[in-house]
Amino acid sequence: MRNNKGFTLVELIVVIAIMGVILILALPQVSKIQSANKNKKYDAYYSSIESGAKLYIDSRSKDLFGNNTSGCVTVPYSELKKQNLIKDFGDKNITCSNDAETYVEVRKVNDNYLYSTAITCRNSEKIVYEKKIDTDLCTNEPDTKGPTVTISPSSRDWVQSKNLKISIIISDDYTLNKNIGIIYYWTDISGTKVSEEYTHNYKNKKGVKKVTDKIPTSNIPTVTGQYKLVVRPWYSSSTNGIQDALGNQTVIDTVAGIYKIDNDKPVCGDSSGDKTTWSNTPFKIEQACDDAASGCKETSYSKYFGSSIKTYTFTIEDNAGNTNTCEVDVYLDVDKPSCGSKSGENKTWTNQNQEVTVACNDTGGSECVKDTYSETISSEGKTGVVVIEDNAGNSRNCTVNTYIDKTPPTCVSSGGNAAWTNGARTLTGDCSDNLSGCTTDVIKKYTKDINSTTEGPGKVYDNAGNSTDCPANQTVKIDKTAPSAPAVELVNGSWQSLPDNTWSSTLFYTAGSTDKNNPVPKSTDSGSGISKYQISPNNKVWYDWNFWDQTTFSNKLYRNYSDGITYRYVRAVDKAGNVSGVTKKTIKQDLTAPRVHEVLLKDRVYVEQKNKDDVVIKNGPYIKDIFCKAPASCTATVCLVDTPGSFDVMGVSFKASDVGSGYKTYWKSGFEMYDYANRLTPDGGCLSQREPHKDNPCQYWREYTLEDYVGNTSTFSVRFTVDYIGGNGESGC
Repeated sequence: MRNNKGFTLVELIVVIAIMGVILILALPQVSKIQSANKNKKYDAYYSSIESGAKLYIDSRSKDLFGNNTSGCVTVPYSELKKQNLIKDFGDKNITCSNDAETYVEVRKVNDNYLYSTAITCRNSEKIVYEKKIDTDLCTNEPDTKGPTVTISPSSRDWVQSKNLKISIIISDDYTLNKNIGIIYYWTDISGTKVSEEYTHNYKNKKGVKKVTDKIPTSNIPTVTGQYKLVVRPWYSSSTNGIQDALGNQTVIDTVAGIYKIDNDKPVCGDSSGDKTTWSNTPFKIEQACDDAASGCKETSYSKYFGSSIKTYTFTIEDNAGNTNTCEVDVYLDVDKPSCGSKSGENKTWTNQNQEVTVACNDTGGSECVKDTYSETISSEGKTGVVVIEDNAGNSRNCTVNTYIDKTPPTCVSSGGNAAWTNGARTLTGDCSDNLSGCTTDVIKKYTKDINSTTEGPGKVYDNAGNSTDCPANQTVKIDKTAPSAPAVELVNGSWQSLPDNTWSSTLFYTAGSTDKNNPVPKSTDSGSGISKYQISPNNKVWYDWNFWDQTTFSNKLYRNYSDGITYRYVRAVDKAGNVSGVTKKTIKQDLTAPRVHEVLLKDRVYVEQKNKDDVVIKNGPYIKDIFCKAPASCTATVCLVDTPGSFDVMGVSFKASDVGSGYKTYWKSGFEMYDYANRLTPDGGCLSQREPHKDNPCQYWREYTLEDYVGNTSTFSVRFTVDYIGGNGESGC
């Protein structure tokens, strides 16, 4: 399956890092390749110059060297160019044509020719390519000198044998014969041989210009002194001495030197400033150095000692590099002793002195004066100090845990309040202690009745056992006792007392007393005192007492505006917020007479008719044509038997009510009879004066009086039309 996911960030970082390493490794090679590519054209040009010189010698060797078997000629650049054997360098900005810098030396050795080419190419003044040759002066004369013997170095100031590196170099510009052999040995300054003779065969091939041999260390004198080195030819069956390829020999001894060899250690001289007893003050010690050969590098070695040391070893050295050690006593201890194990420490706070012991350890070398130090510590604080000392006078203050606190804590009282409360008051003693700290703040809670300005929360303690009484400067006023229920009066408009829970037809006022000048309720409180009185119409919503406030009057709190049963609740509130018991007043106000809601006229019943003999006529009279739209407009027809006598309407009933004290009773009164001519007739006249069978209807009015329980009355009347059953000209019966 093909994976379309790319590299993660970590993978990219790894790849970049690998590429960076590869680039770092490749850069030198790239630079080398670039340099090689750059020099290729110069190297080719160099070879062309040497090739031109060979062509030049091939055609002119007889003229230049004649019959000589050796010689040396210089072919300058200009001669090669003149003979068209070389052309200028291909780059017009580069020139290599200076004869003093570009030339070829040709040396003849028998029938062989040795070519040495020098070249310098410049870009303006800057050298861009150069090769030089290092040979003796080239003169076209036969070579008659033997090889050159070079001893390097030719001399050496004081040195140890092991560090003396001497090379014997045999060289010749016309090349050497094979198997160059030498003998060398050592002499003193006067030339007296002091060593055996050592031989060496270079085992070189013929035709080389130079051979080198480094003298083995074992062949160099080990006894301290000053020496010379002598080199001479060694001829044997396998060596040819010091001889060049033309047979020229070097037979004179080559002498080099003086070589100053010192293999003896310098000697420790006197020392000054060293100590024999311990000190803790830095100082300097000087150590003298003596050496009979090469001499000491320094006549005196010194060192300033600032750190603890008992002895010190100086290293002294001579000029040949030989060293020796010189030990001196220093006895310097600048390090304070260290505090060891401790006993008697206290890790909890106390208000008592503490005796603590500390072990003494010394690393500076002088050791402690005593193994342990004891101290009775009385000073306050978490820690104290025990001083320990070493024999050099160094001392250290060892900190030990003492946790001593002898100072009582301080306390600030708070929580008091000058205001009364019916709850609780909590006084707090805020404890402060700068050392051991307080165990806790003290709290005292007041829950009972109290009126005091000198109360305090109590005592506070610190963690060391010290205590302090908190200041008794707090005011605490607690009143949990409710005031007495207030005295309240119901009064009329004349400020006369009205009975409670009794119906009255008089306006009611709720007042604190019958004194209109001070109508405030009366209550007692033995604690904080009365703060205010409150009145409520329902024992739920309360209003602050203010009898003369018109707003509260309009809210009907004090004056009773409606008939019926209402209630007034009055209570007292003291300054602590305690509420007294409620004084309840029941107001039964009835200023309204009872009224009729409905009048009922019953048909054919309740009409009582008597004849003139005052005998009740049965099964005859009745009421009909009943109409009663409202109590004031009730009408009906009373149907009577056409017989003289009297009657009474009994069939009237009604529903009455009273919004106040309630409906009590009624009575009938004041009915009158009228004839058809609307004349007032005496009682009973409407029926008794009627002419029989003569249409003589009249009206009958009945007035009813209603009364409630407080004496309020109201009246209503019912109008009846009187007619006769079976009479002539009846109007309705």
